[in-house]
This record gives sequence, structure tokens and C-alpha cells, in this order.
Amino acid sequence: MNVAPPPPDPDAYYPGARTRDEWLAQCAFDQACADAVVAPGGAPLPGTEQADQQPADPAPAPAAPDPTTATIEDVAQFAPQPPRVIGEPDGVGVVGMPTNFVVDAAEHTVTGRIFDVPVTVRFTPVSYAFDYGDGSTRETTSPGTSWDDLDVPQFTATDTSHSYGAAGEYEASVTIRYAAEADAGGGWFPIAGLLELNTPTTVIRVVEVDTALVERTCDEDPSGPGC
Repeated sequence: MNVAPPPPDPDAYYPGARTRDEWLAQCAFDQACADAVVAPGGAPLPGTEQADQQPADPAPAPAAPDPTTATIEDVAQFAPQPPRVIGEPDGVGVVGMPTNFVVDAAEHTVTGRIFDVPVTVRFTPVSYAFDYGDGSTRETTSPGTSWDDLDVPQFTATDTSHSYGAAGEYEASVTIRYAAEADAGGGWFPIAGLLELNTPTTVIRVVEVDTALVERTCDEDPSGPGC
């Protein structure tokens, strides 16, 4: 079966004449993740028409399946494995002080078939919904950054940190939203929709800690109070 490849211009399918980066930024919290996508020749791709567009002249029936009409459900089989979420320091928190959360999500590329057409599919994480396990949540475009990578002391507040109000054990998790693209040999085109993946939960043990003013740090005086 002969399959006609998509047009060679990789930007032909990105909505609104946007760049890929602009499209990914718009996808961060937009579940539809696509506006009207018009392929060269003027015919809107199925499922992406806008109400104010004039209907195009009837097109001849496609000679072969068209992977550019795929939705997020069609590529979900290629999804990456959910990464784990880490709570700093070492899965232990202190009441009233920031616990830092980082999820190791990255771009994922895999080969497969859509509608029996060979394709390469690329998933890019665009947003994160942190659930801290105590009823608090946070949505962000950042997966978090470790204190070491930020070069800041422990218990420094970050974009993804959370302070617990009571001692106990809390199950934290993250929902990662991925935008998807595919390439059938003629350049990348966006897939409508977002794929949501939930990380496994990680248990954070939050404790009460009494503090006291001391003259020297534990590095300076390992036998000092609290060291």
C-alpha cells in the first residue's frame, strides 16, 4: 500500500502560524491543545475546524490512511513510563518548613505505527499538577529543581515546594501533562489533545523539630546541641 507522506514543511501543521515552542507553551493547560490546523491546500484537518471557517470544496477520498488526523488516544500506546517524584530532604519534611519536590520528567521519543503507517512519536512534558497529600495542590510548568542544582540551602522555598502544617505521613504524587507530535517522514506535526500520566505516590514523613540558637554550626562543632 502506497502512503503519501505529509508535506515537507514541518511548520505547516502548527496552529496559527506559531512556532513549536509557542504551541507547546499554549498546550500547558489547554486540554484540547490545538486550534484549527489547516494543511497546505486549505482543507482543515478533521476534528480541528473552527465555526467561523468557510467549508472547503469537497476533497476526493483519501487514497490511504492519514496519520495527521490522529488524536492523543491514537498515540497513547506509545506513552512514556511515569517517572517518580522525589521529596527533599530524603523523603522527610519538617512542620512549617518547605519540603522540596522534583519529578524527573523528560522528552520521550519512540517509533511505531499509526493507522498502519510507520511514524516517530514525540512526547514533551508541558505542565505538572502536584498533589502534596494533605489536600494542597499546585499547577506549574516546572518539574521542580533540587536544592543542589539551585545551589541553595535545604529548606529553601522553591516553585514546587510545600510546607506541611502537621506531623504525619503524606502520600505525594504528580500528574504530568504531555503534548504529542508525530513524524511520518515529511516533518513533525502536532497531535490534538494532552496525555496525562500519574506518577507513583511517594511517602513524605513530616516531623516536629525543636530549634535552639547556637554559637556554631554542626560542621564547626559536631558535638554541639542538635548535632
